[in-house]
Amino acid sequence: MKTSRNFKILVIGVLTLFLMTSCSNELETETFENSTLVTVKLQGTPSAFSKANLEIIDVQLRVLEDESNPNAWVSLNTVNTGIHDLTKITEDTVVTLVDFEEIPSQFIYNIKLVFGDNNTVTKNGLEYVLDIAPESDNTSINIVGKQLVSNKVYDFVLVFDTDESIQMSSEGSANLNPKMSTEMRLFNLF
Repeated sequence: MKTSRNFKILVIGVLTLFLMTSCSNELETETFENSTLVTVKLQGTPSAFSKANLEIIDVQLRVLEDESNPNAWVSLNTVNTGIHDLTKITEDTVVTLVDFEEIPSQFIYNIKLVFGDNNTVTKNGLEYVLDIAPESDNTSINIVGKQLVSNKVYDFVLVFDTDESIQMSSEGSANLNPKMSTEMRLFNLF
C-alpha cells in the first residue's frame, strides 16, 4: 500500500514537471514589421598622439532628402555621450554610442556625430585644445545612402582617422577637421 502511494506521488510529480516544462515549447520572438534595429559604434585609428579626446554629444541620421527640412535629422538615443580617447579605441576596441535602437525602416542619407566643446589632443606631453574647423559646424557627417529593411540589425562602425583629422599648426594650435569612414554590417534577426 505504501509502495503504491509513493508510486502515485512519483507519477503525479513527473507529470506535473513534464506539463510545466512543455507548456511553452514555442520560441518567443519579437518581430519588427516596419522597423529595424540600429547600433552605432566609434573607433579610432592608431595615432602619433598620446591622447585624442573628443566629446560626443549626439548621433543623428538624416532621413529626408531635403537637408533644410527641420525634420531631416533624427537624433538617436546615444548611450555613451561624453569624452572618448580615440587612441584607446583602436583595432578591435570600440565604444558603443547607440545600442540596438529601434527606428522606422526608411532610407538613410547620412550619419552624423555631433561634438561638444571639450576636445583636446596630447602630443609630446603637451595638451592642446582642438579648434573645430568652421565648415564642419561641430559635426562629422558621412554618407550612408541605404534603404533600411525591416527585421534586420544594422551595425554602423564609425572609424575616425585620428591623424588625418587633427592638424598641428606652426603657431602651436591644434585643429580638428574630422575625417571618418563608415562601415556597415547587416544581420538578420531570424
